Amino acid sequence: MSNNGQNGWRTQPMYSFSEVSHLSGVSVGTVRNWLLGYSTTQGEVQPLFKEHPEEERACSFLQLIEIVVAAKFRKAERRPFKMVRQAYDNARKIWPHLEYPFASLELKAIGGHIVHIMRIPGAALQAVDQPEQFTLPDLVQETIGQLEYEYELAARWYPVGKNVPIVVDPQISAGLPTIKGRGITVEAIYKRFKADQDIAFIERDFELQRGIVEKVIRYREKVAI
Repeated sequence: MSNNGQNGWRTQPMYSFSEVSHLSGVSVGTVRNWLLGYSTTQGEVQPLFKEHPEEERACSFLQLIEIVVAAKFRKAERRPFKMVRQAYDNARKIWPHLEYPFASLELKAIGGHIVHIMRIPGAALQAVDQPEQFTLPDLVQETIGQLEYEYELAARWYPVGKNVPIVVDPQISAGLPTIKGRGITVEAIYKRFKADQDIAFIERDFELQRGIVEKVIRYREKVAI
């Protein structure tokens, strides 16, 4: 899928590496390494995600989602990240039309192949006859369940789950976490809480459903943006 009117709003750089780190739960150094590559005594290590300009120190919404999913793969599998790299590279080769395989709705379909190649060293995706025998890790499936898609690519992310109206939408408030349908940022609510405003008062003032401010506070303190 090309960078056109259908997805340009989610492919433009808008998140600093620090913001991506907080939202995805991986270190700033890891974000930088995955996007830009890095040097070791053995030589240069290529970036996981391709086509990110060396001079660019921000990433798009789709890159954010791919980093979130990659982090969940790494955590769930408890294996060196080179396994995730291998899976990602093969996904790009076998499904070349997917510019963002980890942010694509098709991840559900290709997930069996990805897990197969992660768990069976040396396996080739082309040789998988029954990928349905393999399923995506629960952590990855959980993230997929938090996403809404448009044109088969992630368009919105509900980091606490769709039952909680906290959303990361690249078309609202510069992609910062907000309250769904309201455009009120998590940060705005959190600042009022830190200024010693009563939770019930904040909810009444913003006309928010009961209990949402507590959920916002818990989320904000977890991601620490």
